[in-house]
Amino acid sequence: MLENLQQSLEAFDLALFWEYRAVLLPGLLYNFYVFFLTVGVAVGLGLVAATLRLSSNVVLRWIGTGYAELCRNTPEYITLIWIFYVPPLLLSAALDRNVSFSPLLAAVIALGLASSGYFTETFRAGISSVPRGHIEAARALGMSRSLTMWRIVLPQAVRHMLPEAMNQMVSLFKSTTLVSLIAVPDLLYQVSLVSNATSKGLPLYSGAALVYFLIIFGFATLAQRFSDPWRQRSR
Repeated sequence: MLENLQQSLEAFDLALFWEYRAVLLPGLLYNFYVFFLTVGVAVGLGLVAATLRLSSNVVLRWIGTGYAELCRNTPEYITLIWIFYVPPLLLSAALDRNVSFSPLLAAVIALGLASSGYFTETFRAGISSVPRGHIEAARALGMSRSLTMWRIVLPQAVRHMLPEAMNQMVSLFKSTTLVSLIAVPDLLYQVSLVSNATSKGLPLYSGAALVYFLIIFGFATLAQRFSDPWRQRSR
């Protein structure tokens, strides 16, 4: 009984995680690297799709809507695997040469697409919240549509959509834990390598879970504290 209890306690001994910190923590930096690259892709695609959704052209509006729904309703796991394998196969067949995506490129594209669907809705809601009279006044002063968007609409829309956008970024960081599936050398990938070498996976994965929890909890807390004043201003 005591021996089994001791073995159970050893299984959760996080000292092993700390012992291999020189190998594991660089993987965590890779999570942040993927995160920052993906934010740029997701925000850019989300803004374009939101603009299409708000277009007066029916075809463009349907394209924007279809894109957002496709990205939001496809599991990130499936998107990640599909982007890593299928486009290279199609390009190889079309170009008659071997084409492959690096794990990092595939991860950024896949998570960027998945997250952009949610950012599309966030941006659409923020832009729609801008009073119509402000837009009409800008147009009456001779501003072009693009200038009106950048100088009148977006500055006001940011106040409404920033809190939700920050929550989306927290969710996006959580999604970076999936990239080890395609051999991106993030924290979980490094944990799996060390686990195979030591045959002590439980304390390593427990340590990784604790690290992710602390980081994501910190992000979520900061996002909430930063967002509350913005929500009060937008009322």
